[in-house]
Amino acid sequence: MQDMKKFFLVIIGFVFCGATFAQGQQDRPFSITESGLMYRFDKSNPAAQNVYRGDVLVGEMTLVFEGDTLLSNAGDPQRIIQVGERAFPGDLSDALVMMHKGDVAMFGIVADEMAKFLDAKQMPEKYKKGTGMRFFYTVKVDDVMTPNDLAAEQELYIAEMNQRKAEEPALIERYINEHPANWTQTKEGIYINVKKVGNGKAVKKGRTVKADFEGRTLDGILFDTSKGDVARNGGMTTEGRTFEPLTYKVGELALIEGWSKGIEGQKAGSELTLVIPSNMAYGAQEGAGILPPYTPIVIDITILEVK
Repeated sequence: MQDMKKFFLVIIGFVFCGATFAQGQQDRPFSITESGLMYRFDKSNPAAQNVYRGDVLVGEMTLVFEGDTLLSNAGDPQRIIQVGERAFPGDLSDALVMMHKGDVAMFGIVADEMAKFLDAKQMPEKYKKGTGMRFFYTVKVDDVMTPNDLAAEQELYIAEMNQRKAEEPALIERYINEHPANWTQTKEGIYINVKKVGNGKAVKKGRTVKADFEGRTLDGILFDTSKGDVARNGGMTTEGRTFEPLTYKVGELALIEGWSKGIEGQKAGSELTLVIPSNMAYGAQEGAGILPPYTPIVIDITILEVK
């Protein structure tokens, strides 16, 4: 049952919208299987590549319930789902394995069956048990990625990431050479250039720090900042974000380790630049939603206040 919850939530989680489904489409002729799955193919390519369980589908999907569009990536093809094992007869996985590359189809899934695998709050508000309601999926399959395709892609990705990791020390060294300054290097490999020495309290555990910052890649791409004007000039997305100095209590906020190590002992009023290797930044994970794994970063920090 837990697997079904994850399956359903993944399906409805990739693109939400508040549009209303075009009325009347669900009234067009459908066929129905013995398990109660309704289906209609608007475009069929029976000679093309079949969809099997374990495949990842690339294309478009829209989910409608009682006239409301719960999700849609129509017009924006992407990886929409990995076809899983059957949760119940006539579920979406049963529908998808009827398809081929290039197909466009609509499927009606019995809502009461879906409800057996979900908490009540996870069902749409319009759902009423025992009334014959259905979830309607419209699916367009542009491409089919098999498990072998996925394994090859993963192998290539790992090789690329290993190469990035191997090249990182040389990239940092080149940056330091191209930006001569009074650099000092910590035992963790962080380069620090104190451009201005403050005369206030020092940063240490238990004290509250207020600081402005700008975070960039080695080639100067801005990925984060506390300053609104810098964000706008640097091409960052600013919608819905409040820009203000970062305020935190040392030891109580999860910061990247390179920041914590690099700023330790620095005094209020100081201005410094940190060049941080990826293992002290975001490591093998994506950083700030845009940085690839194994990306070293540069952070300019102004310590405004230490209390």
